[in-house]
Amino acid sequence: MEEPSPDEAIAFEAEQVVKELAFGVDSIEISSCLPRNRDVTYFNLLTKEREAYCVELSTRGYRVVGKAFDINEISPEASRYFETAYALMDCLSPVYRQSFGNALAHKLEEVKRQQDKGTDSGKEVETGEQS
Repeated sequence: MEEPSPDEAIAFEAEQVVKELAFGVDSIEISSCLPRNRDVTYFNLLTKEREAYCVELSTRGYRVVGKAFDINEISPEASRYFETAYALMDCLSPVYRQSFGNALAHKLEEVKRQQDKGTDSGKEVETGEQS
């Protein structure tokens, strides 16, 4: 995958966050109402707890700027920045935290099954060669 230019980095990251967080929220989308530029973009999310947020993504990180979609009403000094979208979601949504843990456990089980399957087929090949 090609690296985005510095002018596109924030927008690219926002698009990736929308894809990555979708499993653990009721809805998430990039705001079509609030201004976007190379330094900042906004996305709206609705948690599984049915709490709506408008989130700013900038070079400083992620922060909640509104408790409704497409609302930027919090002063820059009044809101905490998070380094990652996962840290933000961990703070906003206990159900997201649980969903993330469940998704991780499922992926690990899948990897183990694949490894076990590979080990089993290897044994069959070895057994077949010895006969």
